[in-house]
Amino acid sequence: MVDKEMLSAISELLEEKLEQKLEQKLEEKLDQKLEEKLDQKLDQKLDQKLQPVYDRLDRLESDMKYVRVVQLENNVIPRLNTIEACYLDTAKRYMERTEQMDVMSADIQVLQSVVLDHSQKLSRISV
Repeated sequence: MVDKEMLSAISELLEEKLEQKLEQKLEEKLDQKLEEKLDQKLDQKLDQKLQPVYDRLDRLESDMKYVRVVQLENNVIPRLNTIEACYLDTAKRYMERTEQMDVMSADIQVLQSVVLDHSQKLSRISV
C-alpha cells in the first residue's frame, strides 16, 4: 500500500508541477499575444494621430523646394548678379577717376603757380 500511496502522492505532485508549468506557459503566451496586439493597436493609433503631421511636413518640404528653386534660382540670384555687375562697373569707374583726380590736382597746382607768376609779371609791367 505504501507504494500505491507513494505513487499517488508522486502523481499528484507531478500533476501540480505540470499544471503550474502549463499555467506559466499559458500566461507567458497570453502576455506575449496581448503585448503584440497592444503594440499593433498603439502603432495604428500613433500612425493615425501623426498622419496630419506627416502631411504638413510633406507640404512644408514642397514649399521649401518652391522657395529654393523658383525664388532663389529664378529671382534672387539673377538680381544679385545684376547688382554685382553694376557695383563692379561703378567701382572700376571710381578707380579710373581717382587716377584722373590725381593728375588733375597736379595740373591745377602747375596752373596756379603759372597764373601767380603771370600775375606778378603783369603787375610789374602795369606799375
